[in-house]
Amino acid sequence: MPDLKEVFLQARDRFDQEAAEGLEACIQMTIPDAGDCYLVVSDSQCYLHEGVSDAPTATLTMDLQTLIDVLNGTLNGMQAFMFGRIKAEGNISHATRLSELFPL
Repeated sequence: MPDLKEVFLQARDRFDQEAAEGLEACIQMTIPDAGDCYLVVSDSQCYLHEGVSDAPTATLTMDLQTLIDVLNGTLNGMQAFMFGRIKAEGNISHATRLSELFPL
């Protein structure tokens, strides 16, 4: 199974700058079986940082397989949230934009 950084590196080429237009967000990813990282979306760019952000706008907690499934389109993020596979805090609208930011 890929590590957390590999998962985002694979998704990086799909980042949609137009979908990120006007969005200023810091999305913390807490992945108990893989570590912590956060995405900063600013000026239609996306940056991945390891660790924990001091000021996330949203925090998502899930296992690594759930993250992989959501990013590769085999699992709908909203359904995963409703079934408890993803926990979300903060500005939920930022969290729900992940599928728009990394379309298939």
